[in-house]
Amino acid sequence: MAGDLQTATAYLKASRFLEAAKECRAILAKTPDQPDALHFLGLAQWQIGGDAAECAALIKRAMRLVPEQSHMHHNLAAILASSGDLEEAEKQYRHAITLNPKYAEAYFNLSGAVRFSADDPSIPGMKSLYADTTLTPMDREFICYALSKAHDDTGKYEEAFHFALEGSRFKSLSFNIEAFERAIGELRNTATRRLLKAVAGRGHTSNAPVFIVGMPRSGTTLVEQILSRHSDVYAGGELQSIGSFHRSMQAMAIKQLGYKGMDFGFWPLIPHELINSAAGGFLQFIENRAGTAPIRFTDKMPSNTLYLGLIAMMFPNARIIHVRRHPLDTCVSCFMQRFRDGQEFSYRLDWLGRYYRAYVSVMEHWRNVLPLDILEIRYEDIVADPEQGARKLISFVDLAWQPACADPSAGTRDVRTASRWQVRQPVYKSSVARWRHYQSYLSPLIEALGGMEWIDAQHSP
Repeated sequence: MAGDLQTATAYLKASRFLEAAKECRAILAKTPDQPDALHFLGLAQWQIGGDAAECAALIKRAMRLVPEQSHMHHNLAAILASSGDLEEAEKQYRHAITLNPKYAEAYFNLSGAVRFSADDPSIPGMKSLYADTTLTPMDREFICYALSKAHDDTGKYEEAFHFALEGSRFKSLSFNIEAFERAIGELRNTATRRLLKAVAGRGHTSNAPVFIVGMPRSGTTLVEQILSRHSDVYAGGELQSIGSFHRSMQAMAIKQLGYKGMDFGFWPLIPHELINSAAGGFLQFIENRAGTAPIRFTDKMPSNTLYLGLIAMMFPNARIIHVRRHPLDTCVSCFMQRFRDGQEFSYRLDWLGRYYRAYVSVMEHWRNVLPLDILEIRYEDIVADPEQGARKLISFVDLAWQPACADPSAGTRDVRTASRWQVRQPVYKSSVARWRHYQSYLSPLIEALGGMEWIDAQHSP
């Protein structure tokens, strides 16, 4: 049955990428040179973890059929940037902007793939677009964050913070910090040492999983990049699997067991056979993606910080790497980043401080009760001595040292996080103490964190 382009488009917009790919293949079976179907198939395949080179080839094929389509150049650039070809990605982003000077999203994504110089010709273009009163709220948000990044790169910190602050005001926020803090209290009361001891050893025995946790923008991508340079490690990136299992079990507890608590109190109600089944399914998912059963694999989803108790039930032999970074550097980096989705707590400085405090309390709890090995590693220590940091990480996951791990910037794996530019560069120190450039604007954040004395205590080795 022939596919339908309108249906494929709807699937893409709804992030239903498997269905979108299937629809596009049906179109191409009948019309092999349908350019939109080729373009959409490349995008959909990329979103579900397809080979970046093959996905790029599909879009290039579409571009040969219908040249000079700005959105195709933009989407090709996104795939190239994720796979590490930043030079070609920059060319494609800039060409998309040449074709469509009002392409605010292209300016924003360009800002994540380059380091701007003061004479970059795109900066006047961004300023001109910012002055356009006909911009949609979404496009104004994109251009604000792009200008913030450009001014930060060029040392104009007052302007950089101004644009980040303005960009944050365009976010439609549903996050409830009080509800989150209450849920964290429930987590601490639920995931007790007694509960975790009672279920110890009942999950899958695999020692392949390595979960990298920490706040967003704390250095988790750098840590995964170091590990990914080892031949026995498959880098999974930010996987949704643990959070999805948590949500499905919560829905089951509500529907079938009448559970009426908050987000974590149902853990003792999860049947052991479902925990084991989910663990096995997760391992099979990794094997399918990697093409083999890896000796070690990483999952660096930041929200897994909340699910370490569930992870301990599923994988009693898993390893946890907790990446710490100076609280103010972490929070400033979060605030000045437009995340693709989620992370709503990061768009208000007071929420950021309270969220960070809750995260610290969760990690303190896990250190006291979790029956798993946890390596605490500071981002600043890796930056100061990359090889020593890499050796510590490789030793913790019980693998033999390989010199390639000391050069994470040479990695070729697909990186889709906000750190996609940074991890392609040699480990650099300019991100350490970055918060000092913005200190005069951070009073709400510092107050919410508990003051400089608490902050300094958290940053101590």
